[in-house]
Amino acid sequence: MSTSTFDKDFKLEADETNAPVSSSTTTIPVVDGKEEDHSSVTASVAPASDAPAPVHLYHKPPPRQFVLIMIALSLCVFLASLDQIIVSTSIPAITRSFHSLGDISWLATAYMMTSTAFQPMYGKLSDIFGRKAVMLFANIMFLAGSAIAGWATSMTMLIIGRGVAGIGAGGLMAMVFVILSDMLDMRERGKYIGFIGAIFSLSSVIGPLLGGAFADQLTWRWSFWINLPFGGLSMLFIIVNLDLPTPKGSMSDKIKRIDFWGSIILLGTVAMIVLGLSWGGTTYPWNSGKVIGVLCGGLAMAGVFIMFEWKVPNEPIVPIHLYKIRNLWSTYGSLFFSGMSFFGILFYLPIYFQVVKGEDATVGGLETVPFVFGIVITSISSGIWVLKRGSYHFFPAVGNIFFTVGAALCIIFDKDTKRVVTIFVLLICGLGMGFTMQSSTLAVQAAVKPKYMATVTTSVQFVRTLGQVFGVAIVGSVFNNRLTDDLEQSFPGDPLVLQVGQDYTLLNRYTPAQRDLIYEGYVHALRYAFYCCVGFCALAFVSSCFIQHKELKTNANQGGAPAKPEMTVEMA
Repeated sequence: MSTSTFDKDFKLEADETNAPVSSSTTTIPVVDGKEEDHSSVTASVAPASDAPAPVHLYHKPPPRQFVLIMIALSLCVFLASLDQIIVSTSIPAITRSFHSLGDISWLATAYMMTSTAFQPMYGKLSDIFGRKAVMLFANIMFLAGSAIAGWATSMTMLIIGRGVAGIGAGGLMAMVFVILSDMLDMRERGKYIGFIGAIFSLSSVIGPLLGGAFADQLTWRWSFWINLPFGGLSMLFIIVNLDLPTPKGSMSDKIKRIDFWGSIILLGTVAMIVLGLSWGGTTYPWNSGKVIGVLCGGLAMAGVFIMFEWKVPNEPIVPIHLYKIRNLWSTYGSLFFSGMSFFGILFYLPIYFQVVKGEDATVGGLETVPFVFGIVITSISSGIWVLKRGSYHFFPAVGNIFFTVGAALCIIFDKDTKRVVTIFVLLICGLGMGFTMQSSTLAVQAAVKPKYMATVTTSVQFVRTLGQVFGVAIVGSVFNNRLTDDLEQSFPGDPLVLQVGQDYTLLNRYTPAQRDLIYEGYVHALRYAFYCCVGFCALAFVSSCFIQHKELKTNANQGGAPAKPEMTVEMA
């Protein structure tokens, strides 16, 4: 039967849960994903008097055990997110230690490149080896990288440590949501995913503050050493308390299931794209041969990866056929563009507070607290709504409307903007971002079969992270170009004026009237940066409008609970 017969692929819920079925069956022609050679599927009609035994898809541990697991998962997200941004305020101290200013950009690039590239792989690896084993592997890699960076004796050793830590951090960020999804049914997990999202946002504010405090009061090495005790504690809690089903099979059979070639192609693709975006506008001009060559190579490899995953492996890292499902492409599109705007705003707000408003790094970081507070409010409250009502599909669109309004209001910021205004605007931005966090994960999980749950969940983090990389690169290029033009027009023949962005103390070299010109240049450049963020938010909103509601599966409605004698089908 052709695919036009159905809007989407269908499959029996009883078949997905491997629940016992009755002998009374009927056959319906279907097309199931890429297995188009299967021309029919057997559907079960279970009389109410002969209901199948419940099958529990979700394995929530006892309360005390669950609390300890949540502490461990929260620590994992907090440390992985913290490590991404804490190094930014330690850069001057690191530079003084190793006298290697030219390599300093690799501290962020190495971490971002490996953490992004490895994220999609963890979902499939956890299907093969089990959630607990893969989570512990990610923890070990993260702690090993932190130890290497903390005790580094050269810039090269420090960069290697950052790369190793990134491999683990990508797994921590991805596997936390997979483990939550295994323990909690879909209606219950929303509030916990929202809580984890709030932890992630909180670390984005605390990171620069801790990094600056360590560099000033102790040593920059504590920016990496801090991961060791808390990461070790999270590992201990996971080892003792996490008890999820482990896939059966010998180690050799499991290794044979790994899509090695797909993994290699994906690593090369992401590495080249992230490298090109990190270089562009900072290390090299955007029109340089190195940047253009690396980006073109990355895009070409992306095409090769898609074709390879579509046609070759039996168990691909990224099942390409899933992306025809409406909730997947719409949700991932929304996440990508909202990620671009989120990091675009979060990255450049400190510049506004520190340069234009003249606040120090600590106060400037605290100014973003309303942003985090808004995320906490809506991420947790929307999770509670999902638990009570079971509806979620409208939250991404609502969140993107709030975020678009907040980003548009950021355009009005100038030297004289009052604090109450900035608090209000950042609160709106945070409220919008919080609405999208847990609902986006639920939207993709509810649209696929349980066997694809880990794959689509890790892809949520991958797409959001990739959007953040693109957002920082594009917004950064717009900001830097606009600022350079304005300052060069205001201060012709003064090359030192462009260094104010790296060392704000240089503002003292200029008269009050000249400083006002510099502030105007920064305000103008920031407005262009926020224009970009508004555009990204609008694209995220358009994409989120295509998200459909799907029933949130629970142990009750997915495990073969007594039902009326009717056939139940679910979207693939």
